[in-house]
Formats: sequence, structure tokens, C-alpha cells
Amino acid sequence: MDMGCTRWLFCLLVLFIAPTFGRKREAEAVIEDVNAKQLAKLINEKDYVAVYWYSRNCRQCEKVLTELEKIDDDTDHFGVDFVKINDKRLAKQYGIKSFPALTYFRDNQPVLYEGDLMDEETILEFLTSLDAMALPDRIEEVNAKILSKIVEENEFLAVLFCVDYRKCKQDETHRRQCKQSARALQELENIDDEADQLGIGFVKIFDEALAEEYNLPGVPTLVYYRHKIPIIYEGDLTNEEEVLEWLVSNKSTGEDEDRIEDVTAKALEAMITSVEHLAVLFYNAEEKDSKAVLEELENIDDDLDAKGMHFVKIDDDEMAKEYGIDDTPALLYFEKRIPSIYEGNLMEEEEVLAWLIHQQTADEIEEINDEILDKLIRESKHLAVLFYDDDDSDSMAALKELENIDDECDKNGVVFVKIDNAEEAKEYGIDDIPALVYFENNIPNLYQGDLMNEERVLEWLLHQVASDEIEDVTDEMLDKLIAQSPHLAVLFYDKDQKKSVKVLTELEHIDDECDQHGISFVKIDNDAEAIEYGIEKLPQLVYFENGVPYVYEGDLLDEAEVLKWLIHQSEADEIEDVTDKMLDKLIQVKEFLAVLFYNSNEESHIKVVEELENIDDECDNQGIAFVRIDDLDEAKEYGLDELPALVYFENTIPSIYEGDLHNEQEVLHALLEEKKAHENGDLTNEEEVLDWLLHQRNSDTIEEVTDELLDDIIEKHEYVVVYFSGPCKEGQKCDSILDDLENIDDETDDHGIQFVTTEDTGLAKKFKIYKFPSLVFFRNGEPLQYTGDLQDEEQLLEWILSDSNLELPDQIEEVNAKMLAKKIESSPNLVVYFYEEKEADDEAILKELEDIDDECDSFGIDFVKISDDGIEKEFNIKELPALVYFKKEESTQYQGDLMDEQMVLKWIVATKEASNDVIEAVDSKTLENMIADEDFLAVYFYDSRCGEKCEAILQELENIDDDAEHVGVGFVKSTAVNIAQKHGVKQLPAVVFFEQGTPTIYDGPLTDEDKVIKWLVVLKSDPSEEQRVLDWIFENRNEQSIVNISRTTLNDLVTERDYIAVIFYTEEEDESQRVLRRLELIDQDVLEYDIEIFKIQDHLIAKKYGFRTTPGLILFKKGRPEKYDGDLDDEEEVLDWLTDPDTLELADSIERVNRKMFEKIMSRSDSLVAFFYNDVDCKQCDKVLEELENIDDEARAAGIDFVKLDDKELARDVGVFALPAVVFFKPGQSDPVIYAGDLKSEERLLDWMIIQKDPTLDQIEEIEGQELIDFIRKKEFISVFFYNEEDCEKCTEVLEGLENIDDDTDRHGIQMLKTKDTAIAKNYGVMDFPALIYFENQVPSIFEGDLMAEEEVLQWLVLQKTEDRIELVTRGILESLLNDVQYLAVFFYKQNCKSCEQVLQELENIDDECDRYGIQMVKIMDTQLAKRYGIKTFPALVYFRNGNPLLYDGDLRNEDSVFEWLQDDDNRELADEIEEVNARMLDRLIDDSPFLAVFFYDDECAECPAIIQELENIDDEADAFGIDFVKLNDEEAAKKYNVLNTPSLAYFRKKIPLIYEGDLLDENRVLTWLTSQDVFEIKDEIEEVNRKMLDKLLDENDFVAVYFYDNNCQRCVEALQELENIDDEADNLDITFVKIKDPRYAKKYGVSKLPALVYFRKKFPSIYRGDLLNETEVLDWLQKNRFRHPELNVFMYALGAITFGFIVYTVFLIFFFKSPHPKTA
Repeated sequence: MDMGCTRWLFCLLVLFIAPTFGRKREAEAVIEDVNAKQLAKLINEKDYVAVYWYSRNCRQCEKVLTELEKIDDDTDHFGVDFVKINDKRLAKQYGIKSFPALTYFRDNQPVLYEGDLMDEETILEFLTSLDAMALPDRIEEVNAKILSKIVEENEFLAVLFCVDYRKCKQDETHRRQCKQSARALQELENIDDEADQLGIGFVKIFDEALAEEYNLPGVPTLVYYRHKIPIIYEGDLTNEEEVLEWLVSNKSTGEDEDRIEDVTAKALEAMITSVEHLAVLFYNAEEKDSKAVLEELENIDDDLDAKGMHFVKIDDDEMAKEYGIDDTPALLYFEKRIPSIYEGNLMEEEEVLAWLIHQQTADEIEEINDEILDKLIRESKHLAVLFYDDDDSDSMAALKELENIDDECDKNGVVFVKIDNAEEAKEYGIDDIPALVYFENNIPNLYQGDLMNEERVLEWLLHQVASDEIEDVTDEMLDKLIAQSPHLAVLFYDKDQKKSVKVLTELEHIDDECDQHGISFVKIDNDAEAIEYGIEKLPQLVYFENGVPYVYEGDLLDEAEVLKWLIHQSEADEIEDVTDKMLDKLIQVKEFLAVLFYNSNEESHIKVVEELENIDDECDNQGIAFVRIDDLDEAKEYGLDELPALVYFENTIPSIYEGDLHNEQEVLHALLEEKKAHENGDLTNEEEVLDWLLHQRNSDTIEEVTDELLDDIIEKHEYVVVYFSGPCKEGQKCDSILDDLENIDDETDDHGIQFVTTEDTGLAKKFKIYKFPSLVFFRNGEPLQYTGDLQDEEQLLEWILSDSNLELPDQIEEVNAKMLAKKIESSPNLVVYFYEEKEADDEAILKELEDIDDECDSFGIDFVKISDDGIEKEFNIKELPALVYFKKEESTQYQGDLMDEQMVLKWIVATKEASNDVIEAVDSKTLENMIADEDFLAVYFYDSRCGEKCEAILQELENIDDDAEHVGVGFVKSTAVNIAQKHGVKQLPAVVFFEQGTPTIYDGPLTDEDKVIKWLVVLKSDPSEEQRVLDWIFENRNEQSIVNISRTTLNDLVTERDYIAVIFYTEEEDESQRVLRRLELIDQDVLEYDIEIFKIQDHLIAKKYGFRTTPGLILFKKGRPEKYDGDLDDEEEVLDWLTDPDTLELADSIERVNRKMFEKIMSRSDSLVAFFYNDVDCKQCDKVLEELENIDDEARAAGIDFVKLDDKELARDVGVFALPAVVFFKPGQSDPVIYAGDLKSEERLLDWMIIQKDPTLDQIEEIEGQELIDFIRKKEFISVFFYNEEDCEKCTEVLEGLENIDDDTDRHGIQMLKTKDTAIAKNYGVMDFPALIYFENQVPSIFEGDLMAEEEVLQWLVLQKTEDRIELVTRGILESLLNDVQYLAVFFYKQNCKSCEQVLQELENIDDECDRYGIQMVKIMDTQLAKRYGIKTFPALVYFRNGNPLLYDGDLRNEDSVFEWLQDDDNRELADEIEEVNARMLDRLIDDSPFLAVFFYDDECAECPAIIQELENIDDEADAFGIDFVKLNDEEAAKKYNVLNTPSLAYFRKKIPLIYEGDLLDENRVLTWLTSQDVFEIKDEIEEVNRKMLDKLLDENDFVAVYFYDNNCQRCVEALQELENIDDEADNLDITFVKIKDPRYAKKYGVSKLPALVYFRKKFPSIYRGDLLNETEVLDWLQKNRFRHPELNVFMYALGAITFGFIVYTVFLIFFFKSPHPKTA
């Protein structure tokens, strides 16, 4: 009966836990898991690859993996890639038949590890040792890390540093090195084996940078490491026998010599740099003490060698002094360049040996003295110094924490030391010890955080190393820097002021340049310190030279000018000019100060200054600061009536010089005498006062404050306790109460509560406190007065920390970080609102949450808020505001709408009420009793210090706590390590099963709860019946068992489902039953991939699919069958096959997968595209899917896996909130990329996928030469990255960063190009590479910032495009512009010129207008260049027309006049030359010029130069006729005006082009055509002419009507409108009608009043006297004048001739044919 009940319960357990069997929760593996493709790629690409082969359900594999993961980081360090793979088929190809196994691939050659896989140290040695890398007849290649290791491990090692001759560069030097390296290597390969036999390792390294770092004379070079000490071979490397002899002789010397090696200073410096553990004896060979010590220490030399420590000696006093050694002998130990001094007796060799070994083995921060600190500050780029007190508990606690990050600091190049010297700390303004100061290039930076938080400290240090910022200093540090630094630039700024931030951003760009010139650059945000130097307006830059300040007066946003000024100050030899407040400060801080009071307007005073500047340097050398001041009022304060005067201040006491100031030597002598007199005097008791003040500051007491400070503290801090003592004298009751209260000061500090005291009563009365002493607790500014006994500090502390007092009614309490930590630790249910102060949205949410605060209290839930800076990072909160529930220190973040207070409240209550499966914790005594009493007990043993790993395992095990109880197994947890060890547990954490006190240790993965519960179930059953129990388990998994189906059902399932697996079996067959049981084990695992396994007993169907015998397994994919030909008894192999993406791949369609399958494909795919859709509520999904199916094959051909998922939850997890969507996934990519284009455009989508897979396809376009020049000319906005890969190590990295912003620049309309054609950059004055130049309409601007900061680059480019300012250029850029730009206006200005700034503001108003007219406008600050153009005063404007300068002599402040001058044709045109214009200028000329001839040509036109030469011969004649003549080389502009062929001449009349069809080389014909009337006339319009054109018209035409008019004449306009109406009628009368705007020319023809009309008849003028507004009268007048004298035409002459001829003929007849007189009869 009992057994039946037990079985029933057991069955119930299995039904309960079975659904969880398929889940796999593996701890995150350190060793990367790869598939076959990825492994093949690794072996081909990497030199050293270690491969761990494992299989599923292999307990030993998991154990070995745990061990191997301990050395994964070590192998990475040595350049060995360590991966693991579960692929039995591939393993067989490499001869691996049993698992686990380890293979090491070197140069694609596998070596199988045959040792103990559980011995990780031996494996690490195998992977990184010289023996493991040995290749027959070859010198092995190593990298820098492996070299470092084998140098440490091998006593004798020969290393050939050479060039990788397989990758030679083209330059001559490198090719020569390549040949030498190849030849040397070929010869030395011959002695590799002999060297090995002699015990000398031989390797090669292709690392020129490392060779340079080691200061080797060149490559190739052979270096022999003998006991880690390098010796350089100086002979012929191609003489192999000589090399081998040298190696052997040096080996013998190394073995036989048993003395401490003597080294030089230079050698010692090299060893300190290169040797990790080095002992150095500083001695004097002439001293007896040194000799005795040396003799003793020779006895421990071998011991140190055995410990891997080098011991050398040096006889060099100067070197000793650098390390603070005044007396020799002295012993120093160097570890990673950091020295430690031995303070004991050097004659006790055993003590010395013990001390040295302790220094070597101890993981401590090195102790140094003040001299070594000074040396390290000078020489170390990155130095962290802990100032501490060996007798102070806080110091020792901080030191203990910081020792944990010492190694990390070393790895990141930060030298970490400690110093126990309070006086040294005070020099840096450090009064509170311990304190951490970071030095970078001598500049200190004090850490302001908690030194007990080692992680924060490390994070801060690494940020200091990585950031390229101007260091922020305190006022004390500034004072020390001013005192120590000969050249110091200080930016006084306000971090909350926009202008300060902007200036700081600009000046960050010149920080490195300042460092290069020896100028330290720091910043300080301290108004009081600024005021001390007379600085009232921020930001302000002050330069200190030897402590003397000099204020920069220029534009702080002009970083180039600031840098120029700073460099000038550092190099100039001048007495600095100071202000009155600076002088007051200098008098206070300078012990010795000489001040010259003078008047800068007096010439004699200036001469005195010049004389005294000759002794400025001598004064500096003697420690006397020398300044001058031009301030009569300040002089009067010191009683100086006559100037110039010299006053010497010594400790603020003045002494006036009475001698001759012109005699600089006499002045110098007097100053030195004054200084000497002081040095012989006595000190005052001021040091005693200072000591008292420092004691007050450093003592651990409740701070006393004033009312003003207290008011500020209450405002800034959430919780403040204030002891109002009232006026209180020592010995009074109020004083004794204060002493008692100091006992609880630390406790309140631990809870984040400030504790202060004050004797002031003003603020107390404000809060109605009239009785003293009193204690008040301020909570978020709200006061609560304590009414108890002030002398009972325990009761008082309890009152302060009570929840009732910490809470405020009707509001959520504000807490700080310390208080929050205490709350989380103490409160079982805590809700925390994380937010930002002064954020409107956050405040609105807070107001809503205040409404549910009381409800939370009623449920026993504490509710607080916190707004500390950076607090979200501590709790891994990605975005503020956020609401987090802490339940027993476990956090859960609310994901809903924070403005919906009711939903928030429901969530809070539900979270509180949700039950937790918690494994009970028991102590040692309880556990022993349970083991003795309980029949079945499972115990989770762990170490309380284990941390996250144990917590993660515990969370997994708590999921099966109830399951274990259901089957009668108790489950507890314990930290009783002694009990665990007693029962054989060697490694924690561990799970132990006790059956009636007998332990069994679980050896599987603790993070897989399913396997743990299975293990417990099996152990609780009879172990001999394990298989029966498992069979029983799976028989009772009714809902998960493999379903038996019929033939009809099979056909239906094959048709309906994407994937089904079918096992053909025979009921009576043992093998079939065995296989079925095996498949039951993986049934649920397969189901997670949406593949269901069915079984069928049908031999006919089995035969149909190729199975003549059973069992047989087949997978149907969309109805297509695929047989399994593997081992059916290996269920893991079956599982792998069924869930392998390659197996499931479908042809001609995108595979539908679920989350599980998706994750598996993700783990093995290099590139994966997922199409998220929904079958139910997505109308577009089907159409988009249809399009995507068309590119599926192309995507796969490109190596991109393509799947589809109907999973909204997964879609949201990856950032998809609307369907359909396409998402690209890539290994190593933190976030997937969502396609934001048109999903229906399959071609674009395919291109996008291919680019995502290989971003190099979307690289910045590379062009060079003429093509690049053309791009710059044609593109309006373009940025060009100039680089040189051969000479630039960071170019590739910079280029990768720029390619990240390429798309962003495209969106802003800026095309980005790259080029190696540095010659073009040099044309713009750029000599250093890499460089980025931005061109806007061909005008270049050079980026001066950090090219590695891609966001900064993008911001700069966008600013250049959008900002409407005149570009600043250099001389080189200007010279380039003069060659390339036709019309260039250059504004010359100088520094500190107010009028220049005013004019510049005016000119920027016309910059855009100039651009529209094709005139580029730039500015330049170059006074020398200005002189070249005759510029003597600034500002000035020069207009360059095709390179020809024209100086503007008008008022530059009148922008309109300047613009009118620039666009004036007279200024634009050049004598004897046709002007070259650009497209914009052409557009403007066509709009403005009535007569414009344009010669269009191109660079490829051979005859164009000859044509231009001919046309320039008629340029002046054309000008005389008022015709503008220009030329243009722009194909696009030509096409715009329908000019399709070049060369061509177009004549524009009123914007209408006429193309010349004649011979362009015939200049006369061209001129005739341009000035002909046919070309000249425009229909329906009176043509405009000039004098020359008018004269030509009068010569060519008999009848010409001329309308004279003027500008600004309204009547002229009205008359012209009327006359236009009769233009055609005048043409019909054969009268040419023109107009001319030329009043002076009108007077020539007697016209004195305009407008006027003059009619010319054969050049004879007639003036119209009538009304010009009456067009009819004007036309009548013209007609009358036209026909006043009838003209004799040809007909009339012919008629006259005929008439005359008739008359002559008649007369002839009359006279010559007259009959004679009749005769008379």
C-alpha cells in the first residue's frame, strides 16, 4: 500500500517536472562555441588555434571544460584562440574518436594533446611553450606576448627581430631590410636544430614596432636572452657558424659567471624598462662598506637567479641621487619600473634575500620616497599615487582595496605607487589622508570618490588614461603647478556656462600641441581662485611663466591664435605685464618678487623696460620673479610719486630701489643682495600656526559650519543632522555634549546622513529654535527637533535612524546612495524611483507616484526616490526614469507606463505577493542534525564570498525545490564549508545527496536544474533499477510521449505541417523499443524547435521511404522526406541532426522557424536575416513575403541565412514594434540592425543585406588625381580624407570611424571621399596626415580636432555646412584658392583688433550674396602675407579676379558698398584678358549685362588656347562697344544654355543666347558679328547702347533716333514706356531707335535736360522739343524729319538723264538738220 502511494506520488512529480526536462540553462561559456564553418575560417586565418572537442551528455566533458575555461584568458593573452565544438563527424576527420579531446593547430597543422585534460596548467604550458611551437627545420614565429612568456621561461633564448619579407613595402629602405631579413633567416634556419640540442631556444618575430621599442639598432637583429638579460649580436647574421659559436660562448659565460653584473647608467635604465623583477645595488667601488656589502650579497645572487630576479650593481652617484639615495651602499628593488628601497641591514644577506623575495611575490603597491615620486612624476606618462598614513586605519583599509586593482593598472599602463609622507601630500593641497592623485605629464588630478570602491577607482583611472582632456585641478594643485611648472596655461572657466564649455571644447584641440612645446595645460572651475588673479569674467586664459601670470586678451574660440600666443609666450624673453589684482596675488604667493612700476606712454620708461629685460632670465635663475605694471593708482598705493620705480618684495615686505634703473647689472646685483640677506635671517612662528590649522582640518570631528554654509548643506543634502550649540566655550555642557555626539558621527556617515555643528543662531531662529543646545534632523529640508536626552548618544542614534523619522508624510523620501544601500539591505520590500532632477517628465511622474505612497505603506512596502548622478549605472538601469522593486535584495524593473499610478500600484502589490521558491538556509548544527535524521536530503554547499556565480546557480536550483519535496527529498543550502569537506567535497559550489547519512556528490552542471532533478529522482530510486525508473518516467509523460499514428494521419501531417519526424518501428522488436525509449529522451527538446516526433508501425510505408528493416527515422520538410543515416542509439546525435539548420533548410522558400531554432541558427550563422511577420493581423505580410522569396536564393548565395518568424514577443525583444519587419543579425554585434527602407523593393533590400554582411562594400569611395580635383570643383559640399597607409599607424582606425558617419554625412548633403593622393592636400598647405578637409564651393577648411572622435567630426562637418560664416584659411590654402577660384574676396585681419571683428560681422551679412554671384569670400590672419599686397593697416579687403588683386579703399563697415564694389563690372574685368568665370557668376552676368559674349570651352580642346588668344585681341574693342566678354570651362553650365558642343561662342542679349557659326580664329569677323545691327537688335524693345556703339551706329546708319536718359528719373521711365510703343513704327521708317544712359555724352549734342530725344540724319542732330509722353507727336515729328528733303533715288536720276538727253537731241536736230534758205527767183 505504501509502495503504491509512493509510486503515485512519484508519477505526480514526473508529470510536474517533465515540461522542464527540455530546457537548457547553461552558464555563459568563456570558451567560444563554434561550428564547422567557423572553425575552418579560424584555422585558415589564425596562427594558433586550440580546439576542445566535446559531446552531449558527457559529464567528463563538462568537468574538463570548467578547468579549461580557467586558462582561456591566459591563452588569449598569448595570442592563442581557444574554441570548443560539438561535431562528431568533423572530429572523426581529425582522427578523434573519444571525447573530450584537445587539438592544437599551428599553421593549419593539428597536434593532438595526449596529456591529462584536467591539468589546466600543463595544457597552458603545452599551448604556449616553445616546445609546442617547434616545427622541424624551421625557426618558430612568435608574437610579442608569447615572446615575453618564453623569455621568462627559458634560460637561454635567441630571438631574431626581422621584417616580414612576405609583405614588403615599396620604399627602398624597407625593401633592403626585407632582403636582409630573408637572407639572414635562410642561413639561421640551418643552425636551429643545433641550438635546440644545446638547450638554446631559437625564435623569430616580425614586429618592427617592438624592435624600435627595445631600441634595437635596426632589423634584422639577433638578440640573445641569457637569464632574461638581452645581449645584441653585432656580427654578420649570414655567417651561421659564427652566430652559433657566439651563442655557445655566451651560454657558457652565463653558466660559469657567479658575480653580480656591473652595469652602466644607460644599461640600467634599459633594464628597469624591460626587466620585470630587478635588484640594483648602488655602491662606491672605493668605499670599504660597499665592498663588504657587495661580498655578502654575492652569496645570494644565485638564489635570486633561481627566483627569476636579476641582480646588478652600479657605481654612479648621479644615478643614485635620482632615486633619492644620498649614502651608498643602497639596495633598490624594481618591479615594472617602480622602485622600492631596502631599509634594513645590507650585511644580513638572509634578511636581504627574504625582503627581495617578499617584494617579488607580494601583490602590493610599491612604497616610494619623495625623491622617487618627483622622478616618477617627471618620467611617467600615467601615474597613480596613494598618499596614506601607515598608522591610520582608513588608509590601510583603502590600501587593501586598491591593491586589488594594481595589476589592472599595470596592464593599462598606469604606474601605481604609495607614499607615507604627510608633508609631500600637503604640497598638493591634500589635508585628508588617504587620497589618490593621478598624474599625467606632471599634471595632477585628485580623485574625489570613495577609495573603498576599487571598481570605481579603476574605472576613473582608466578614463583618465583614455580621455584626451585638459585636466581639472584644485586651487592647491594649481598653486603647486604654478610653483613647479616653468610654462603653464590655465583656463579659468565655469562648467555650467555655455561659453566656457564651448571655449573648453575648442582649446581641447591644442592640448597635445601645448604638451609638445612643453606647456602644461589645466583648467579650474573656481570663481574665488579666478578673482584672486583679478579675473571677474569667465572664461579666461592665463599663462604662467615661472609663476608669473599673463592674461590672454584675444578670442578664446580661435584655438590656432591661442596656440600661437602660448608658444610665443613660452619662447619670448620679456618681463610680464600684470594687473593690480594679479600683483596682489603675486605678492602673497611669491617669496621673492621684483616689480617695475612704469608708464607705457613714456618713451623713457619703455627704454628702462628694454634694459631690465636683459636681466629677466638671471632673476628667474635666482628664484626672483620679475613683473611690470602700468597702473598709476597702484603705484600711489605704495607711495611711488616718480616713475619708473623698482620695488622688491620679500615675503610681502617692499623695498624701493634707489639706484639707476638704466644700469641693469647694478639692478641685478641689488636684487641678489636683498635675496641673500633674507636667506641668512630667521623664520617666524607661522609654521606653528599652519600646523595647528592642518590639525584642525585633518581631525575626525563633527564639522563646524557657519549659517551660510549650513544653509547650503541643508539645500544640497537629503539628510542633515545639526547640533545648534549656541555660543559655547570649552568646558561647558554644550562642549561635552558635542564630544559625546562625535561617537555616532561615523554611524550617521555610513547611512549617508551629514552631521554638523554651529554656534551661529540666526538660522536656528529661522526654524523657531530658541533654546540651546538643540539638535535638529533635516529630511529633504524639513526640520524635526530632538526632544530626548542629548547626552544619550545611543538613544539619539536610534531616533535618527528610525524609519518613522526618516519618512516624510505625503511624499516619497529622497535618499542618497549610501542610504539606498542600507535600505535595500534592511527592507524586504522596497520600491525605488530613479529619476533626474529638474526634468519635467520625471517630476510629473513623481507627482503621480506620490498618490500611491500611502497605499504602499499600508502594504508594508517602503517607497523612496533617488536622483544621485550616475546611480543608474550602479543598478544597470539603461534609461531614466525607472521604477525598481527590491525584494530581499533581488531587483525587478517595472516596464509599464509610469504615469498610470493605478497600474503601478497593482504591479507593486502583485510583485510583493508573488511567492518565491527559496531554498532554506541552515547553519552547521542544524545541517548535521538534518543529515542524521532525514532519509533523503539534498544540500547545496557554497561559499558566502562566491558572489554572482553561486547566486546564479542558486536561482536555478530554487526552480526545482518544490519538485524535490514532492518526491520526498528535502533541499537546503549551507555555507558550512567544514561539513562539505568532511563529506569529500573538494570544490564549491556543490550539491550533495544524503541517503540516510551517506553522501553522493553531483558531478554534472549545476546550472541545469533538469539534470539535477533527474539525478535526485534516480538516486532516490533503487540504483540497480535506473533504466526501469527512467522507462517509468517517460511512460507516464502522457502529454509528451511520442504519438502513434496511422497511414492516413501521416499523409495529413506531411501535407499540413512544415516539419515532422517519423520513426518507423516494429512493436515486438527489441531494437525498435530501445530506440523509441532513446527518442523519448529528446522528444521535448525537438518539440522546442516546432518539430514533433511521431511513430508508425507500417512496413509498406516504411518500404516506400526506403526502410526495409526497422527502426528507421525520416524527417519531412514541407512534404519532402530526408532519411537519417546515423546512429539511432545516440539520441544526442539524432537531436543534433533533427535540429541542424542545414538539415531543416528548404529549397526555394524562406524557412519558418521558432525562437529556439532561431537562437540555434544565430549561434552558428555568420550573417542572419529574420523576417518578422504575423499570419493573423498583418495585411502586408503576405505581399512582402512574396517579394522576399524572390531574393532568398541570392541572399544564400551571398552567405546570408534567411528565416521567417511569427513571434511578436521576440520581435519586440529585438526592437521591432510594427510588422512586417526585416532584421539583420551578426555575431559579435551588440544590437541587430532593422531595415528601414521599402520592404517591397527586393533589390534595395538585397543590397542592404549584402552591405550589412560586408560593410566594406559600403566604404567611403576612394579617388585621386584629376578625378578628385574635378569632384572638388563640381560638388558644392564635399569632405576628403587624406591618408597614407604606409606611414600612418592609426589611419585604418580613423578610416573605420569615418565610415561609421558616411551615411550621416550623405543625409546632410555632404559627400565623403578618401584618397592617398597627399600631393593635392599639400597644395592646400596640409603636411601632416591623416587629415580631413571640407570643401564648400571649392573653399577648403581643415579639421583640427581628433579624427578618432567620429561624432565630433560629424558635428564639425554639419556645422561647416550649416553655419553662415566666412571661412578661415591658411596661407597654403589661400595660394591654392588663387589658382582654382576665379573670383575670391580675401579679408585680411589681425589679432586683438576690435574694428576687424566689427567689419567681419558686417561682411558675414553679404557672404551668401557673394556666393550667389560666384564670389568666394574667405578670411586670413597673416600680416606678412598682407604686406605682399601693400596692406599696412587692418582690416583690409582684397578682391582677386583670376588671381589678380584689387584692394578695396572704401568703408569696410558699409556692407552694401562692399557688395556693390565686388559685383561692379569695372572691378571684375581685367585688362587685355578675357575673364574666367564660374557658373554662378555667369548666371549673374546674364541677368545683369545687356551685352554678354561667352566663350565655352573644355580642357580637352586642343584649339581652344589659340582661339582664346585671338579673342583676347578683340576683348578691349568689345568692351568699348559695351559687350562683356568672358570664358567658362563648365560642361554642365554650357548644357544649361543649350550649348552642346565646345568650343562655342554665345552672345547673350537680354538672356537670349545666339551662337556664332563662323570661324572663331577670325577675330575681325567675330567682332563684326558681335557689333552688327542684326545681332544687336531686339524686337519690341529700344536697344541700350554705349558711346562706342552709338558712334558705330551713326557711322553705319543715316537715320538714327537716340533717347538720352538717366537713373533715378521717374519721368525718364515714363517716357521710355511711351517710346517703346513706337519702336516698330520707327523701324518701318528705316530709323534705328536706341537709348543711352549717359548725361555727359548727351551734352555733346546740346542736350542739357533729360530725358531727351535726338534725331540724327546723316550724323546731323535734331532735338525734339515737344512732349515725350505723347508718343503720337513724337512719331509725327520723326516722320517729318525723315521726309523733309525728298531723296533722289536711281529712278529719278534716270528720269532726269532721259529728259536732259531728249533736250540735247532736240537742239541737235534743230541746229544740224536745219534746211537751207530757199533760193530767190
